[in-house]
Amino acid sequence: MTKKSLILILSTAALLLVGTLTASAQKKALDHSVYDSWQTVGSIRLSNDGSLISYSINPQEGDSKLVIKNLKTGEELVIDRGTGLKTTEDASWATCVIKAPFAQTRQAKIDKKKKDEMPKDSIARINLRSFEVFKTPFAGSAKMGYSSAPYVFVEQEDTSATDKTWILAIESASGKVDTLKGVDNFIVSKDGWKLATSSKKDSLSVSEVRLYDYSLGKNWQLDSAAKDYSNLSFNDAGDCVMFSRTDEEEKLDGTPSHAVRLAKMNLLKKATRKAPALVEWTVEDLVPQNVEDLPEGWVISADSSPRFSNDGTRAVLRLKQYFPPKDTTVVDFEAAGLDIWRYDAATLPPTDKLARNGGKSLSAVVNLDVPGKVVVVSSNPADRIVFIDGASADFAVSIDEGKYELDNLWAVFSKADVAVVDLNSGERRVVREGLEGMPDISNGGGYIVNFNGEDGNFYSLNLSDGSYVNLTGQTGVAFYDEEDDHPIKYYPSSSVLYGEGDSYVLLEDRYDIWKFSLDGKSAVNLTAGAGRESKVKYTVRELDRDDNPYLYSNLKALPKKGSTYLSAFDTETSKYGFATVDLAKGGKPQGFLSENMYRSIIKAKNANVLAFQKEDFKHPADLYVTSDFFKTETKLSAINPQQEEYLWGDVQMVHWNAYDGTPLKGLLYTPEGLDPTKKYPMVVYIYEKYAETLYQYYSPAPSRSVICIPFYVSQGYVVFVPDIVYEVGHPGESAYNCICAGAEAMCEQFGFIDKDKMAIQGQSWGGYQTAYLVTRTDMFAAAGAGAPVGNMTSAYGGIRWESGNSRITQYEHGQSRVGKTLWEDGGLELYIENSPVFFAPNVSTPVLIMHNDADGAVPWYQGIEFFMSLRRLNKPAWLLEYNDEAHNLRESRNCKDYTVRLIQFFDHYLKDAPMPVWMSDGIPYQRKGNYFALELSE
Repeated sequence: MTKKSLILILSTAALLLVGTLTASAQKKALDHSVYDSWQTVGSIRLSNDGSLISYSINPQEGDSKLVIKNLKTGEELVIDRGTGLKTTEDASWATCVIKAPFAQTRQAKIDKKKKDEMPKDSIARINLRSFEVFKTPFAGSAKMGYSSAPYVFVEQEDTSATDKTWILAIESASGKVDTLKGVDNFIVSKDGWKLATSSKKDSLSVSEVRLYDYSLGKNWQLDSAAKDYSNLSFNDAGDCVMFSRTDEEEKLDGTPSHAVRLAKMNLLKKATRKAPALVEWTVEDLVPQNVEDLPEGWVISADSSPRFSNDGTRAVLRLKQYFPPKDTTVVDFEAAGLDIWRYDAATLPPTDKLARNGGKSLSAVVNLDVPGKVVVVSSNPADRIVFIDGASADFAVSIDEGKYELDNLWAVFSKADVAVVDLNSGERRVVREGLEGMPDISNGGGYIVNFNGEDGNFYSLNLSDGSYVNLTGQTGVAFYDEEDDHPIKYYPSSSVLYGEGDSYVLLEDRYDIWKFSLDGKSAVNLTAGAGRESKVKYTVRELDRDDNPYLYSNLKALPKKGSTYLSAFDTETSKYGFATVDLAKGGKPQGFLSENMYRSIIKAKNANVLAFQKEDFKHPADLYVTSDFFKTETKLSAINPQQEEYLWGDVQMVHWNAYDGTPLKGLLYTPEGLDPTKKYPMVVYIYEKYAETLYQYYSPAPSRSVICIPFYVSQGYVVFVPDIVYEVGHPGESAYNCICAGAEAMCEQFGFIDKDKMAIQGQSWGGYQTAYLVTRTDMFAAAGAGAPVGNMTSAYGGIRWESGNSRITQYEHGQSRVGKTLWEDGGLELYIENSPVFFAPNVSTPVLIMHNDADGAVPWYQGIEFFMSLRRLNKPAWLLEYNDEAHNLRESRNCKDYTVRLIQFFDHYLKDAPMPVWMSDGIPYQRKGNYFALELSE
């Protein structure tokens, strides 16, 4: 190269740099005012024939838009504030809720309007052929048929003194309205012509269940005069209705016994051109109230939820525990308030009291041709019953953990007894006792495939003869997660997917998909080793859907022939893509990889039309469609055009070696228009592994718990996100080995990083690692620790309050990776070694802790322990406690507040900005909620 050529190249590079800096200088940095307007696409739906697509465009705060587009004609309908779209299977009609304007609702809340004075939502029904919209104001919810919608049934609040609900039955074509008063609950048949309602007794009417058939213009009273009705249910054909009733009073905390009644439609005369059909509905007890053959202490209740099997030949329901009404002679203020924790109980009060737990139940069926006979399928409440073919088969499979419940609390893989239960007689045939490891039942019900945690293989259990064969041992490759670093011998790397008729099962190794016969006699690498050869991970994507709500189960098997869709992920470059492979022939997958991330991919049920979102770090997840498997694609949305006004940034994958020599990778985000001659502060964000998110887009949004990467980059920070690998027993030191080596390597590789102005931030597990690292190194100028465990010796025996479960297994073989009990030889030493509070004297880094008083994952006292240790030692530390907030912030007001305080904290220590008043002086308790002290100190 000549000297003149070198000068020309350097001059050109300088001009390019100046041009980039000039363009960037015309943009502005993101600030806290931008969040609310940033948009996302959601609620994506395709019609069965692929001709219509609908989606919503949602700002972070404000009014959303509902978009419906005809992909053939290009015609588009936009409904301001539309949400909750429901469409019929034939794509003829739809309904949606039109929310009251956000600004009006906000002002009404400010004005403290009463409930009946608040702005009201309305219902829109939409003709999907003409795109006409018809609105019904001040409505509740709307229902219509699944397959078609000759009528739309809209719930309307009754303004009369009875305070009941009206139902507006609106004929879709004409808009003609029939008003039904005094309805408490209602359901619609699949074809949309029939309506079943229940109502309670009041001074003007009796309680009843009524059936309306709008195709005939007739209605029938199916039942009346019960104390309560519940569990209305149509079968798939729409010619039977099931409901439950009780003659017992609903009393506080009691469990009234219900009867289950069945109404059948009988066709007495077919319709002719001259005369309508002649129909009658007959009603009989399917199960009488207080039926005698139930297990003692169990009843059919209002929560038993009877449903028809897919073929409509039986009812499937749950028996609930009976509890007597409260004893009114016991005076509340004289009674002990007491929870009893029993050492040998399968569940403890924190779990029992959670409403979502729903109490214990037993599965049962009633065959419609044998009314009155309840076949109890479960042997105990821990017996999981899997119904085959939507409960249409004559048997179900029992996965009974009953006698292993206590041991399973602490086990890596639960044990269960497997049995086949006859749904006609209730007879039980035990196939295998003590089966371990996530049993997955085939769609045909002939086999179970499970993972053996002792040898790392998948096995097949034949439910007919009990034979148990190793499927994957013959392949010569691992079907466990080869990179897993938890204190577990083997952990599965594969999902389990079955072919129709139990013809095969698909399992995944680290890269490829294998096809096995369920008897273990054949094993074929379906992707022909292409994944391992190129280090691309292939995964089956089940895009075919069946969302018919009238079926008990919509589980589908893969076909015997034809191709299936695969997602593809390059484990070296983090590129994403899609492919197809022939299920019968196999072979190298045909597809592509792209410098994008894909999400929300769906397929039209009866057409090869795919809708998907595509993004990368610089481009938001817009919506696209393709009908030729990505050869061409059409972009439908263009969200966040305002991003062009703001400084953004770039991302690259980076590599380094941990202190122990382990090769690692991570992500480095740098400001737009970066000047390599300047020094930039760096925030290290940590959790576990993030290199696979190289092409992920992050909206500027208030933080629920962690830094918003594009916001920090726009504000002139470099952000480093390192991958971390762990050595069992030493999670804290493993974090130091990977993270700190990575931070040092970044400073060596990139001269624009200021090694004296680095910070670290993480939440939950990342918060723990942050707390540990500031006891281990002084390389960070500031640290943000969200919900950190400060003391593993006390956290070990804690409760995860959101689930009521013990935290012990997390330390023994879960994320905390200690790998021992607290009392094993060397166990206590490991728990102390990994507990930041014992090494708090080593801390020299200022620490900002966020830990909230309603944290359901990491007990709040853990953050307090760490803070109080630092406070006692006079170390600079602040604790942010958001009242009644969870592990990650939920309320927008708190997210916005935390986002401001976190960057103020980092700006002070990394950019030498003045300290905000909340850090220097705090907030007087008397001014809480009215003064926020966000201004900077002089």
